[in-house]
Amino acid sequence: MKPEEKRLSIQNALAIASFSAGVIIACVNMWLIEPYGQIHSSAISIVSELLVLCGSLLGISANFDWKMKKFKADIMRGKEEEYGN
Repeated sequence: MKPEEKRLSIQNALAIASFSAGVIIACVNMWLIEPYGQIHSSAISIVSELLVLCGSLLGISANFDWKMKKFKADIMRGKEEEYGN
């Protein structure tokens, strides 16, 4: 496995784990802890932090991929201009 593929798989796994943990914490607080149907503000802050982590991991990956594609396109465009193709 290439280092880039390994990095992406780790980022995706962390994003899925943080999203899942946020959903589980919200569900436990909503249905298993009294008063039922009400989520404590500390649980809401933990869930929001986990969802922000998930979004940032996916956003970093998407931004990095976009910049690499742009960089490769700029290099190829420079080679075409250099050789007149």
